Amino acid sequence: MGHGNRGHPMSYTDLSIPLQHRPMVPRKGIAVYGYGSVSWKDRMEEWKKKQNEKLQVVKHEGGNDGGNLDGEELDADLPMMDEGRQPLSRKLPIPSSKINPYRLVIIARLAILGLFFHYRLLHPVRDAYGLWLTSVICEIWFAVSWILDQFPKWYPIERVTYLDRLSLRYEKEGKLSELASIDIFVSTVDPMKEPPLITANTVLSILAVDYPVDKVACYVSDDGAAMLTFEALFETSEFARKWVPFCKKFNIEPRAPEWYFTQKIDYLTDKVHPTFVRERESMKNLKLG
Repeated sequence: MGHGNRGHPMSYTDLSIPLQHRPMVPRKGIAVYGYGSVSWKDRMEEWKKKQNEKLQVVKHEGGNDGGNLDGEELDADLPMMDEGRQPLSRKLPIPSSKINPYRLVIIARLAILGLFFHYRLLHPVRDAYGLWLTSVICEIWFAVSWILDQFPKWYPIERVTYLDRLSLRYEKEGKLSELASIDIFVSTVDPMKEPPLITANTVLSILAVDYPVDKVACYVSDDGAAMLTFEALFETSEFARKWVPFCKKFNIEPRAPEWYFTQKIDYLTDKVHPTFVRERESMKNLKLG
């Protein structure tokens, strides 16, 4: 964690400037303000209370010196604390030049759909009235389904997330991580149609995700109960003991070894440290072996 884009970072050079707190309406849910899910409300309230107390103590100590710290270093946690208070995501505006043409297409399709049903209802088939009525009902059903599908496309929402803020909020140095545990299920059935190599790479990519290791669990459901898949996953679990620390140490992307070692990219361009070169060659030999 901690490698996402930072949005509007703040630096504190003068503690005499009062902090602007964002007002909150008690009647509204906490998710409205971007502070995570409702299930974390109690945890968030306790966390904000502790951070406010720490800020007040630091500001009070700075005020005793007349607001001038005389070159003393500020508390390094202050910028991080304020960054952790920011929303975990924000909406990105979509240019009208991109969305309006599609809205015009939707309107044109609605007009054509209306003309189609106008003709269908005014020209029934008398010789096969039952079949005509059944087909019209089915067409209306599909039309309603299509109309409902257009609502999110009429006003799409695009968001940008801040993983560094998530890390600052729920991961404190020297303390246990407060991030939620996640379970990921991978299903497979036939090793002939779904090669175990693909399943193994999927599992390795999941285990090497940028998340606390003790918070991630991966389950593989093999409906075919193939011994080949079982043996492949057994070897995968052994290789993961070395692959996962390697990915987390050097921020490897893509995290699937099969795709990582087949990319026609010089990975040594920006990572020429001897340790990286040595460990990368070791991982490649283990993967090929």
